[in-house]
Amino acid sequence: MIRKIMPIMLAVLFITSTAAFADKVQLPKTGQTTKYAAGDDGDLQKGAAWPSPRFAVSGDCVTDNLTGLMWSKNGNMPNGAKTWQEALDYVASLNSRGGLCGYTDWRLPNVNELESLVNAEESNTGTWLNSQGFTNVQSFLYWSSSTFASFTGYAWDVNMGFGYVSYDDRSYDDGYVWPVRAGQSKSLGNSVIWKTGQTTKYAAGDDGDMQKGAVWPSPRFTDNGNKTVTDNLTGMIWIKDANAPGPGACSPGTSKTWKQSLDYVACLNKNNYLGHNDWRLPNRKELFSLVDRSEYKPSMPAGHPFTNVQSTYYWSSSTLAVSTGSAWFVSMGFGYVSHGYRSNFFYVWPVRAGQSKK
Repeated sequence: MIRKIMPIMLAVLFITSTAAFADKVQLPKTGQTTKYAAGDDGDLQKGAAWPSPRFAVSGDCVTDNLTGLMWSKNGNMPNGAKTWQEALDYVASLNSRGGLCGYTDWRLPNVNELESLVNAEESNTGTWLNSQGFTNVQSFLYWSSSTFASFTGYAWDVNMGFGYVSYDDRSYDDGYVWPVRAGQSKSLGNSVIWKTGQTTKYAAGDDGDMQKGAVWPSPRFTDNGNKTVTDNLTGMIWIKDANAPGPGACSPGTSKTWKQSLDYVACLNKNNYLGHNDWRLPNRKELFSLVDRSEYKPSMPAGHPFTNVQSTYYWSSSTLAVSTGSAWFVSMGFGYVSHGYRSNFFYVWPVRAGQSKK
Protein backbone atom coordinates (compact mmCIF):
# COMPACT_ATOMS: atom_id res chain seq x y z
CA MET A 1 0.00 0.00 0.00
CA ILE A 2 1.08 3.60 -0.63
CA ARG A 3 0.36 5.77 2.35
CA LYS A 4 -0.57 9.44 2.40
CA ILE A 5 1.24 10.18 -0.81
CA MET A 6 -2.00 10.02 -2.69
CA PRO A 7 -2.35 13.84 -2.76
CA ILE A 8 -0.26 13.44 -5.92
CA MET A 9 -0.67 9.72 -6.54
CA LEU A 10 1.12 7.83 -5.10
CA ALA A 11 24.62 5.50 3.21
CA VAL A 12 27.65 5.40 3.12
CA LEU A 13 31.08 5.23 2.90
CA PHE A 14 34.66 5.61 2.33
CA ILE A 15 35.42 9.23 1.46
CA THR A 16 37.98 9.95 -1.23
CA SER A 17 39.05 13.38 -2.40
CA THR A 18 39.85 14.42 -5.94
CA ALA A 19 41.24 17.65 -7.28
CA ALA A 20 38.19 18.22 -9.46
CA PHE A 21 35.31 17.33 -7.17
CA ALA A 22 34.10 17.50 -3.59
CA ASP A 23 34.18 14.43 -1.39
CA LYS A 24 32.93 11.26 -3.06
CA VAL A 25 30.72 8.83 -1.17
CA GLN A 26 30.25 5.13 -1.65
CA LEU A 27 26.70 3.93 -1.15
CA PRO A 28 26.17 1.10 1.36
CA LYS A 29 24.46 -2.20 0.81
CA THR A 30 20.70 -2.12 1.34
CA GLY A 31 20.82 -5.03 3.78
CA GLN A 32 19.02 -7.44 1.42
CA THR A 33 20.75 -10.83 1.30
CA THR A 34 17.94 -13.05 0.00
CA LYS A 35 18.00 -13.67 -3.76
CA TYR A 36 14.60 -13.71 -5.48
CA ALA A 37 15.81 -13.55 -9.11
CA ALA A 38 19.06 -13.48 -11.05
CA GLY A 39 20.52 -9.97 -11.03
CA ASP A 40 18.43 -8.68 -8.15
CA ASP A 41 19.67 -6.90 -5.03
CA GLY A 42 20.06 -10.08 -2.99
CA ASP A 43 21.99 -11.71 -5.82
CA LEU A 44 24.47 -8.87 -6.44
CA GLN A 45 24.53 -7.17 -2.99
CA LYS A 46 26.26 -4.04 -4.30
CA GLY A 47 27.55 -1.36 -1.98
CA ALA A 48 29.83 -0.83 1.00
CA ALA A 49 29.74 -3.67 3.50
CA TRP A 50 28.10 -3.00 6.85
CA PRO A 51 30.48 -3.12 9.83
CA SER A 52 29.99 -5.74 12.50
CA PRO A 53 28.60 -4.73 14.88
CA ARG A 54 26.58 -2.18 12.95
CA PHE A 55 25.71 -0.24 16.12
CA ALA A 56 27.56 0.63 19.33
CA VAL A 57 25.56 1.45 22.48
CA SER A 58 26.94 3.96 24.99
CA GLY A 59 24.59 4.96 27.78
CA ASP A 60 21.50 6.61 26.36
CA CYS A 61 22.99 6.93 22.86
CA VAL A 62 23.79 4.61 19.96
CA THR A 63 26.40 5.24 17.27
CA ASP A 64 25.90 3.81 13.80
CA ASN A 65 29.31 2.43 12.87
CA LEU A 66 28.37 2.57 9.19
CA THR A 67 27.61 6.28 9.00
CA GLY A 68 29.06 7.63 12.26
CA LEU A 69 25.70 9.18 13.12
CA MET A 70 24.80 9.20 16.83
CA TRP A 71 21.14 8.57 17.68
CA SER A 72 19.24 8.65 20.94
CA LYS A 73 18.91 5.07 22.18
CA ASN A 74 15.23 5.66 22.92
CA GLY A 75 13.34 5.88 19.63
CA ASN A 76 10.36 7.51 21.33
CA MET A 77 11.82 10.07 23.71
CA PRO A 78 8.90 12.54 23.57
CA ASN A 79 6.60 9.57 24.26
CA GLY A 80 4.16 9.98 21.44
CA ALA A 81 3.65 11.31 17.94
CA LYS A 82 3.98 15.03 17.22
CA THR A 83 3.41 17.55 14.47
CA TRP A 84 6.47 18.48 12.41
CA GLN A 85 6.93 21.80 14.21
CA GLU A 86 6.52 20.11 17.58
CA ALA A 87 9.24 17.65 16.56
CA LEU A 88 11.65 20.51 15.78
CA ASP A 89 10.67 22.27 19.01
CA TYR A 90 11.26 19.11 21.03
CA VAL A 91 14.81 18.73 19.75
CA ALA A 92 15.54 22.40 20.42
CA SER A 93 14.19 21.96 23.94
CA LEU A 94 16.32 18.87 24.44
CA ASN A 95 19.44 20.91 23.69
CA SER A 96 18.39 23.81 25.91
CA ARG A 97 17.81 21.40 28.82
CA GLY A 98 21.36 20.05 28.72
CA GLY A 99 21.06 17.68 25.80
CA LEU A 100 21.85 13.98 25.89
CA CYS A 101 25.03 11.98 26.49
CA GLY A 102 26.91 15.21 27.12
CA TYR A 103 26.01 16.82 23.76
CA THR A 104 23.78 19.78 23.01
CA ASP A 105 23.90 19.70 19.19
CA TRP A 106 21.05 17.29 18.59
CA ARG A 107 18.81 17.87 15.58
CA LEU A 108 15.88 16.38 13.72
CA PRO A 109 17.48 14.11 11.07
CA ASN A 110 17.12 14.92 7.40
CA VAL A 111 15.44 12.39 5.13
CA ASN A 112 18.73 10.87 3.92
CA GLU A 113 19.84 10.28 7.52
CA LEU A 114 16.58 8.60 8.47
CA GLU A 115 16.58 6.39 5.36
CA SER A 116 20.10 5.17 6.20
CA LEU A 117 18.60 3.11 9.06
CA VAL A 118 16.32 1.06 6.79
CA ASN A 119 17.26 -2.62 6.42
CA ALA A 120 15.79 -4.02 3.19
CA GLU A 121 16.20 -7.62 4.38
CA GLU A 122 13.89 -7.11 7.33
CA SER A 123 10.10 -7.18 7.19
CA ASN A 124 10.05 -4.66 10.04
CA THR A 125 13.03 -2.33 10.39
CA GLY A 126 11.79 -1.04 13.76
CA THR A 127 11.74 -4.52 15.27
CA TRP A 128 15.23 -5.15 13.90
CA LEU A 129 16.58 -1.88 15.32
CA ASN A 130 15.16 -2.76 18.73
CA SER A 131 17.24 -5.95 18.56
CA GLN A 132 20.38 -3.93 17.76
CA GLY A 133 20.55 -1.92 20.97
CA PHE A 134 17.82 0.68 20.45
CA THR A 135 14.63 0.78 22.50
CA ASN A 136 11.09 1.91 21.75
CA VAL A 137 11.62 2.28 18.00
CA GLN A 138 8.12 2.61 16.55
CA SER A 139 7.08 0.71 13.43
CA PHE A 140 5.52 3.83 12.04
CA LEU A 141 6.56 7.09 10.41
CA TYR A 142 9.28 9.36 11.78
CA TRP A 143 9.55 13.02 10.87
CA SER A 144 12.58 14.21 8.96
CA SER A 145 13.68 17.84 8.92
CA SER A 146 13.30 17.92 5.11
CA THR A 147 10.40 19.66 3.37
CA PHE A 148 8.49 18.29 0.35
CA ALA A 149 9.38 20.73 -2.45
CA SER A 150 6.13 20.31 -4.39
CA PHE A 151 3.89 21.12 -1.39
CA THR A 152 5.89 22.98 1.25
CA GLY A 153 3.19 22.42 3.85
CA TYR A 154 4.34 18.79 3.83
CA ALA A 155 7.54 17.24 5.16
CA TRP A 156 9.34 14.00 4.36
CA ASP A 157 9.05 11.04 6.70
CA VAL A 158 10.41 7.49 6.84
CA ASN A 159 8.30 4.56 7.99
CA MET A 160 10.45 2.45 10.32
CA GLY A 161 8.16 -0.52 9.88
CA PHE A 162 8.05 -1.22 6.16
CA GLY A 163 10.81 1.25 5.19
CA TYR A 164 9.08 3.52 2.70
CA VAL A 165 9.92 7.20 2.29
CA SER A 166 6.86 9.41 1.90
CA TYR A 167 5.57 12.82 2.93
CA ASP A 168 2.93 14.02 5.34
CA ASP A 169 1.06 17.20 6.20
CA ARG A 170 3.24 19.02 8.73
CA SER A 171 0.17 19.87 10.82
CA TYR A 172 -0.65 16.19 11.45
CA ASP A 173 0.42 14.92 14.87
CA ASP A 174 1.25 11.44 13.60
CA GLY A 175 5.04 11.47 13.27
CA TYR A 176 7.54 10.24 15.85
CA VAL A 177 10.73 12.08 16.80
CA TRP A 178 14.25 10.63 16.81
CA PRO A 179 17.10 13.03 17.59
CA VAL A 180 20.46 12.61 15.85
CA ARG A 181 23.81 14.37 15.95
CA ALA A 182 27.29 14.40 14.42
CA GLY A 183 28.26 11.72 11.98
CA GLN A 184 29.64 13.93 9.25
CA SER A 185 33.29 13.60 10.22
CA LYS A 186 35.49 11.58 7.87
CA SER A 187 36.97 9.88 10.92
CA LEU A 188 33.63 8.38 11.90
CA GLY A 189 32.12 5.34 10.27
CA ASN A 190 32.64 3.90 6.81
CA SER A 191 30.56 6.65 5.30
CA VAL A 192 28.84 9.94 5.63
CA ILE A 193 25.39 10.87 4.41
CA TRP A 194 25.21 13.41 1.60
CA LYS A 195 23.21 16.63 1.57
CA THR A 196 19.60 16.27 0.45
CA GLY A 197 19.69 19.26 -1.90
CA GLN A 198 17.31 21.36 0.20
CA THR A 199 18.65 24.89 0.69
CA THR A 200 15.47 26.78 1.61
CA LYS A 201 14.84 27.27 5.33
CA TYR A 202 11.22 26.84 6.43
CA ALA A 203 11.82 26.67 10.20
CA ALA A 204 14.69 26.93 12.65
CA GLY A 205 16.59 23.65 12.82
CA ASP A 206 15.16 22.21 9.61
CA ASP A 207 17.10 20.70 6.72
CA GLY A 208 17.44 23.97 4.82
CA ASP A 209 18.70 25.66 7.97
CA MET A 210 21.23 22.97 8.94
CA GLN A 211 22.15 21.53 5.48
CA LYS A 212 23.97 18.55 6.98
CA GLY A 213 25.81 16.01 4.89
CA ALA A 214 28.61 15.60 2.40
CA VAL A 215 28.88 18.43 -0.10
CA TRP A 216 27.79 17.69 -3.66
CA PRO A 217 30.53 18.08 -6.26
CA SER A 218 30.23 20.74 -8.94
CA PRO A 219 29.33 19.66 -11.47
CA ARG A 220 27.27 16.91 -9.86
CA PHE A 221 27.17 14.95 -13.14
CA THR A 222 29.53 14.51 -16.08
CA ASP A 223 28.21 13.68 -19.54
CA ASN A 224 30.78 11.18 -20.76
CA GLY A 225 29.91 11.71 -24.41
CA ASN A 226 29.29 8.00 -24.94
CA LYS A 227 25.61 7.77 -23.93
CA THR A 228 26.54 7.49 -20.25
CA VAL A 229 26.65 9.94 -17.35
CA THR A 230 28.85 9.71 -14.25
CA ASP A 231 27.50 10.87 -10.90
CA ASN A 232 30.51 12.61 -9.40
CA LEU A 233 29.06 12.25 -5.89
CA THR A 234 28.87 8.44 -5.92
CA GLY A 235 31.05 7.52 -8.92
CA MET A 236 28.19 5.45 -10.38
CA ILE A 237 27.72 5.40 -14.15
CA TRP A 238 24.16 5.66 -15.47
CA ILE A 239 22.84 5.33 -19.00
CA LYS A 240 22.11 8.87 -20.22
CA ASP A 241 18.73 7.93 -21.72
CA ALA A 242 16.50 7.19 -18.72
CA ASN A 243 13.88 5.36 -20.77
CA ALA A 244 15.45 1.96 -21.41
CA PRO A 245 17.52 2.46 -24.57
CA GLY A 246 19.51 -0.30 -26.24
CA PRO A 247 19.43 -2.79 -29.08
CA GLY A 248 16.04 -3.75 -30.48
CA ALA A 249 16.45 -7.31 -29.27
CA CYS A 250 16.19 -6.00 -25.70
CA SER A 251 12.73 -4.36 -26.04
CA PRO A 252 13.94 -0.80 -25.43
CA GLY A 253 12.00 2.35 -24.63
CA THR A 254 9.03 1.11 -22.65
CA SER A 255 7.86 0.42 -19.09
CA LYS A 256 8.24 -3.14 -17.89
CA THR A 257 7.36 -5.54 -15.12
CA TRP A 258 10.02 -6.14 -12.48
CA LYS A 259 11.12 -9.45 -14.06
CA GLN A 260 11.11 -7.93 -17.53
CA SER A 261 13.33 -5.14 -16.17
CA LEU A 262 15.87 -7.66 -14.88
CA ASP A 263 15.70 -9.54 -18.19
CA TYR A 264 16.18 -6.29 -20.12
CA VAL A 265 19.38 -5.51 -18.20
CA ALA A 266 20.59 -9.09 -18.75
CA CYS A 267 19.97 -8.54 -22.49
CA LEU A 268 22.08 -5.36 -22.44
CA ASN A 269 24.93 -7.33 -20.90
CA LYS A 270 24.55 -10.16 -23.42
CA ASN A 271 24.87 -7.59 -26.20
CA ASN A 272 27.79 -5.82 -24.50
CA TYR A 273 25.85 -2.55 -24.54
CA LEU A 274 28.10 0.52 -24.86
CA GLY A 275 31.08 -1.80 -24.47
CA HIS A 276 30.14 -3.15 -21.04
CA ASN A 277 28.51 -6.31 -19.72
CA ASP A 278 28.10 -5.34 -16.07
CA TRP A 279 24.93 -3.24 -16.23
CA ARG A 280 22.41 -3.87 -13.47
CA LEU A 281 19.05 -2.76 -12.20
CA PRO A 282 19.90 -0.30 -9.40
CA ASN A 283 19.01 -1.16 -5.82
CA ARG A 284 16.79 1.17 -3.79
CA LYS A 285 19.68 3.14 -2.27
CA GLU A 286 21.28 3.70 -5.67
CA LEU A 287 18.06 5.11 -7.15
CA PHE A 288 17.43 7.09 -3.96
CA SER A 289 20.84 8.76 -4.30
CA LEU A 290 19.73 10.61 -7.46
CA VAL A 291 16.95 12.54 -5.72
CA ASP A 292 17.26 16.28 -5.10
CA ARG A 293 14.85 17.38 -2.35
CA SER A 294 14.70 20.92 -3.73
CA GLU A 295 13.27 19.79 -7.09
CA TYR A 296 10.26 17.91 -8.45
CA LYS A 297 9.02 16.69 -11.84
CA PRO A 298 11.67 15.43 -11.98
CA SER A 299 13.08 15.32 -8.46
CA MET A 300 16.66 15.57 -9.69
CA PRO A 301 19.38 18.25 -9.60
CA ALA A 302 18.67 21.18 -11.91
CA GLY A 303 20.71 21.13 -15.09
CA HIS A 304 21.31 17.38 -15.02
CA PRO A 305 22.41 15.99 -18.42
CA PHE A 306 20.05 12.98 -18.58
CA THR A 307 17.40 12.59 -21.27
CA ASN A 308 13.91 11.07 -21.17
CA VAL A 309 13.67 11.09 -17.37
CA GLN A 310 10.12 9.98 -16.59
CA SER A 311 8.34 11.79 -13.76
CA THR A 312 6.95 8.52 -12.51
CA TYR A 313 8.13 5.20 -11.02
CA TYR A 314 11.44 3.42 -11.61
CA TRP A 315 12.02 -0.14 -10.52
CA SER A 316 14.80 -0.98 -8.11
CA SER A 317 16.29 -4.46 -7.79
CA SER A 318 15.29 -4.60 -4.11
CA THR A 319 12.36 -6.67 -2.85
CA LEU A 320 9.84 -5.67 -0.18
CA ALA A 321 10.68 -8.11 2.61
CA VAL A 322 7.24 -8.13 4.22
CA SER A 323 5.56 -9.01 0.92
CA THR A 324 8.01 -10.58 -1.49
CA GLY A 325 5.64 -10.36 -4.44
CA SER A 326 6.38 -6.63 -4.43
CA ALA A 327 9.56 -4.67 -5.12
CA TRP A 328 10.75 -1.18 -4.23
CA PHE A 329 10.49 1.71 -6.65
CA VAL A 330 11.50 5.37 -6.56
CA SER A 331 9.30 8.11 -7.98
CA MET A 332 11.51 10.37 -10.06
CA GLY A 333 8.66 12.85 -10.20
CA PHE A 334 8.57 13.62 -6.48
CA GLY A 335 11.28 11.53 -4.82
CA TYR A 336 9.31 9.13 -2.64
CA VAL A 337 10.24 5.47 -2.17
CA SER A 338 7.45 2.91 -2.12
CA HIS A 339 6.62 -0.53 -3.44
CA GLY A 340 4.47 -2.12 -6.10
CA TYR A 341 3.50 -5.57 -7.29
CA ARG A 342 6.19 -7.02 -9.52
CA SER A 343 3.56 -7.39 -12.25
CA ASN A 344 3.19 -3.59 -12.48
CA PHE A 345 4.77 -1.76 -15.39
CA PHE A 346 7.37 0.80 -14.28
CA TYR A 347 10.45 2.29 -15.93
CA VAL A 348 14.03 0.99 -16.02
CA TRP A 349 17.28 2.89 -15.56
CA PRO A 350 20.42 0.70 -15.74
CA VAL A 351 23.57 1.54 -13.78
CA ARG A 352 27.08 0.14 -13.50
CA ALA A 353 30.33 0.60 -11.60
CA GLY A 354 30.90 3.09 -8.85
CA GLN A 355 30.60 0.67 -5.95
CA SER A 356 33.85 -1.26 -6.07
CA LYS A 357 36.63 -0.46 -3.62
CA LYS A 358 39.09 -2.34 -5.82
